[in-house]
Amino acid sequence: MKKFLLLLISLCLILGCATAANKRSLKDLPKSDFSVEIPAGWWKPQYVNKYLITKDGPFLQYVLIQQRPIDRPFKNTQKKLKKRMLPLESANIIIDEIASDRNITNFKVVENTPAVINGHAGFKIIFTYKDKKGSMFKTLYYGFIRSNTFFNLRYNAAMQQYYDKDIADFKLILNSFKLVEG
Repeated sequence: MKKFLLLLISLCLILGCATAANKRSLKDLPKSDFSVEIPAGWWKPQYVNKYLITKDGPFLQYVLIQQRPIDRPFKNTQKKLKKRMLPLESANIIIDEIASDRNITNFKVVENTPAVINGHAGFKIIFTYKDKKGSMFKTLYYGFIRSNTFFNLRYNAAMQQYYDKDIADFKLILNSFKLVEG
């Protein structure tokens, strides 16, 4: 009986470890028209249905990479991007969208400048905000329009503990970003 109980406990521990390891994997990243190199230690939460990766948990820091049709209106402002829009014009739509989010307070744009992402003219926005709990976050947001698609890469992290700690990993991801032709 003791051997059976010990075997049962061991089996539960093994299954628990396998489940935890599965949660900290890069499985199930959505199919996309881009590729990136992901630094060691970053993983995709199972419950997130986006191209979102984190190192210490999505409430502490994450990298989110999105592609969306330019004619789809944004949730908070209903504004749309346009095919031949200048990078800083599209950056201003993104700023308006974020500033209109009711879950964000104390929104402050630190920098809004042109940027080149994988050879594409785009923009870079750095901003800070507080969430509803009063925690301070900092975001580095890059975006560009290609054809009928808006691509964006953003690094968001708790400002005090995580932003500076993992910014080098985000820059590696950003510099490895490539559109997949096909």
